[in-house]
Amino acid sequence: MVALTQALLNGLVLGLIYVAIAVGLTIVFGTLRLVNFAHGAFYAIGAYIGLIVAQQWGLGPALVAAPIAVALFAVVLDRVLLRPFYNKDATSQILVTFGIALIVEETLRLIFGSTTLQYPPLPALATSFTMGPIVYPAYRLLFALGVIVMLVLVWLFMQKTDYGLIVRAGVRDRTMVQLLGGNIKAASTIVFALGAAIAGLVGAAASPIYSIAPGTGFAFLVPSFVVVVVGGLGSFWGAVLGGLLIGELQSVTTLAFPSAANVVIYVCMAVVLLLRPQGLLGESEVIRQ
Repeated sequence: MVALTQALLNGLVLGLIYVAIAVGLTIVFGTLRLVNFAHGAFYAIGAYIGLIVAQQWGLGPALVAAPIAVALFAVVLDRVLLRPFYNKDATSQILVTFGIALIVEETLRLIFGSTTLQYPPLPALATSFTMGPIVYPAYRLLFALGVIVMLVLVWLFMQKTDYGLIVRAGVRDRTMVQLLGGNIKAASTIVFALGAAIAGLVGAAASPIYSIAPGTGFAFLVPSFVVVVVGGLGSFWGAVLGGLLIGELQSVTTLAFPSAANVVIYVCMAVVLLLRPQGLLGESEVIRQ
């Protein structure tokens, strides 16, 4: 029972990482119709920026600097390169964003080398939470709580702000939003920057738990796409449900059958697509361009 409880807690933490990345992916896809394979690169950039800042000034400043730097990078990327591809077919979008991801990965490898890096020893990472026979790192629980708070703030942004209203309406019908005077281009830039900032923040915050390497972005990106498909393209709560499901499934399988841990999530995706092609919380109706 102790091992199972720890596996469930590990699955919660891993699942929340997937959720945070998948939420960024799904709001970008829902608003811009952009299949963004460069999203994992935002995670990796945030992780490395967080490491550099943490080595000099500590974890707190790292968690502030990483999302800001990644969001600025995303805005430049959006305006210089990606915007012409919003109306292109999915194949073109995949090729260009996959190319960006490869360039970022090789650039990180050139700067930092291929060696796996770890955060420096920090007091916040040394304490543990004890409940009976269960001893669990306190930072992981704090990380899980922080991601939950961040997801609530993102949901409030989507539900309570004018930009969030434009984004939600743009998911349904971009043309109608523009005819009614909504600035869909400005909202699109903000959404793209927001999705990148979330990935960068999670990259910096999760790196004390998981090591950092140039390929870290791809390692988390592929399961996050599985999460988006399982939860439903464009669905915020679908990303949340899918991320928690995939994280727990992968963690428990690692405990019981370690060799199947990387396969079971794709089996889950196949089953969901067979039974409900639009995903668990996805909508079946056609979304207008």
